[in-house]
Amino acid sequence: GAREGPYAGVGAVKGVADVFGPLAGGIVDVAEALGDAPEAINEDPYEAGWMVKVRLSDPSEVDALLARDAYVATLS
Repeated sequence: GAREGPYAGVGAVKGVADVFGPLAGGIVDVAEALGDAPEAINEDPYEAGWMVKVRLSDPSEVDALLARDAYVATLS
């Protein structure tokens, strides 16, 4: 789960896309329930749609992330 490599892969009609995380660390839990309900990623990303839980290598990296509203503002 380092920032250089993908945390996971997500399958779609056109293939598989890698999922990269912005922080380095090790995966400590995987959302097995997504195998039966992958739509949760889009429908409930903040609760049931989580993919992996990561133990951060350097928790101070969080300080460099944008807050949700600031990130959403960059999308428009």
